[in-house]
Amino acid sequence: MDYRRLLMTKELIEELRNTFEYHPDGYLIRKSTRRPCGQRANHSGGYARVNVGKRTLFAHRIIYAVVTGKMPEGDIDHINGDRIDNRIQNLRDVSQLENGHNRKKQKNNSSGFQGVYWDAHAQKWRARICVNKQAIHLGLFEDINDAVQARKMAKIKYHPTSPDAVKFANESL
Repeated sequence: MDYRRLLMTKELIEELRNTFEYHPDGYLIRKSTRRPCGQRANHSGGYARVNVGKRTLFAHRIIYAVVTGKMPEGDIDHINGDRIDNRIQNLRDVSQLENGHNRKKQKNNSSGFQGVYWDAHAQKWRARICVNKQAIHLGLFEDINDAVQARKMAKIKYHPTSPDAVKFANESL
């Protein structure tokens, strides 16, 4: 079983609700001291962590549990990609696979668009998308805009719940 699920027992949620108050700006207030906590990234992955007794937990998981009163069943996704933006409207409980659909483009991306890159051998723009850990080739394109459009349509088709797919679908209306 996933260690995060073990950490988020009903007893722990009750303890968290007794220990913290959620602030709508996306951080926690420790009830005993009335001091804010979980406002800054203090983890190498860029997340805020908070001490609870002898445990250290991620602030976004605490906030989700305190606000919803239930244990996250999967990963907590930061919808806008900002790992320190822990406002409840920016958090959603998703599977690990679905969380991966909301990844930012990689730093070595040369096209500026996720899933679109220059194929030096073909001398064209290649578009692709990953579905269930399998890369799907969407085509080779002379024009980068055609490759980007193909990628957007694939995102809507294959990852319909991702924030980007929702945005792309609204753009095409």
